[in-house]
Amino acid sequence: MATEEQKKERQTRLFNDIIAGFAKGLYDLFGDSALAMVATLGDKILGEMEQELGLEISGESAQDILTEISRLLVDEYGISDEIDTIITDDDIAITVTNCRLWRTSASLEKNDVPPYICVPMMMASASLRERLGMKSKFTGIEQDKDKHICKIAFKMF
Repeated sequence: MATEEQKKERQTRLFNDIIAGFAKGLYDLFGDSALAMVATLGDKILGEMEQELGLEISGESAQDILTEISRLLVDEYGISDEIDTIITDDDIAITVTNCRLWRTSASLEKNDVPPYICVPMMMASASLRERLGMKSKFTGIEQDKDKHICKIAFKMF
């Protein structure tokens, strides 16, 4: 019988494969229109954080909001080992270390599908749009496959 750790690893792989399959399928069917899911999913998760975890972001700066969301994603959801967010002028850089959705992102990248199911990206977008009235645009992602580090870039406007 598998240990609890082995079960968690297999479960994470299974969930990654399911998510990657759905994301690729939606992208194959709808093309870039599938990216509209980012707003819906991000808003849902943000609402859950506010309701269940007491996240309060009204009146906060974009940097403070993204820092707190990053903390919650690591400490409360275990989505990765570490998330660092830096805002410089209109640029946002999110660095994610050991994301539990790494396998999903790698699968999508391999199939030339944008990483639109990236949770930190969804949360940054939702919080800026819904809570600060700012728009943002995903501008790129860099992945260090050896270290399992993703650097996600946005532009605010």
